[in-house]
Amino acid sequence: MYEKKPATMYDKFESVGASSLNAGTNPQLERAPVLTVKSAQSQTSRWVVLALAASSSFITTLDGSIVNIGLPLIARTFHIGVSGAIEWVIIGYLVIIAAVLLTIGRLADMVGRKRIFLSGLVIFVLGSALCGMAPSLWLLILARLFQGFGGAFIFSVNVAMITSSFSNRGRGLALGLNAVVVSLGVALGLQ
Repeated sequence: MYEKKPATMYDKFESVGASSLNAGTNPQLERAPVLTVKSAQSQTSRWVVLALAASSSFITTLDGSIVNIGLPLIARTFHIGVSGAIEWVIIGYLVIIAAVLLTIGRLADMVGRKRIFLSGLVIFVLGSALCGMAPSLWLLILARLFQGFGGAFIFSVNVAMITSSFSNRGRGLALGLNAVVVSLGVALGLQ
């Protein structure tokens, strides 16, 4: 009676004969260049995602901390003291981010990270423009709240975009680089 021997890792090589190698009929050899090109494209897109996520995190953290330095100048511009309502220029931005971050993260799971990220960038840029054009303190505070809303959109998908773009092997490096850029944003804002 014939017994079937257990499969080994060398069995697939035994089935490939010299005639199939010369004739170009081995499907594993024909797909190799396509996989290499696709791998290079996905490798490039991973770094593009990291660059976009890190740079957007940089501007949102920089914007959160740089206002601390500019607060006395803002107070002089609007002819008010440094304490009191002017503190809401800083506090409002951070409170809005903290208040809506989890909700927007769940929304990103439902509608997609790309939509949320791009919407966050648009809202953040519009909020920045409104902050620059604000003629009064109250409009500046409202513009900062709007800007914080955009920052929450960005922060809610930032790490998720990086995590889904990198495999287990490169994920730690990517998240570490993102953390460095976030820290640089906070540190440079306080200079």
